[in-house]
Amino acid sequence: MKRFRWRLQRILDVKRQREQVLRSALFMLAQQIAQTREAILLRRTRLRMLLDDLGGRGLADRIADQAIFMQFAGVEETAIARLEARRADLEAKRAETRTRFGEARGACKMLTRLREKAYHAYVREVARAEQKELDESAHLAFARKVAVAAP
Repeated sequence: MKRFRWRLQRILDVKRQREQVLRSALFMLAQQIAQTREAILLRRTRLRMLLDDLGGRGLADRIADQAIFMQFAGVEETAIARLEARRADLEAKRAETRTRFGEARGACKMLTRLREKAYHAYVREVARAEQKELDESAHLAFARKVAVAAP
């Protein structure tokens, strides 16, 4: 019996590899988005803590430190805006990658179904060929018996 060989196997292997690469890319993007969100949350929490600390001080200390805090808050808000923009970019990349991953996954599923269909056709063909050989050998054996018995 000859070995099953599917012509599109190489394409299926490449598609599976691409799917795996996109899956890992999605995972990495999710990690980067989580890190960016954490950095934003950390900066906002720090601003709130400093504002609460400033609000708890006496009037003379607060007025002196308030100008410094406002400059610091402006710089922090700019940094937070940059992080928000980065997060939005990462979200867009993740959406695009998710779409490409879905397409790759669909292609893999389709190729896998085609491979299974081809394999089942191959098994039927092999079974048909084996049955044909058995039928031929049975006919030959019967013909020999008849030829030997009919002198």
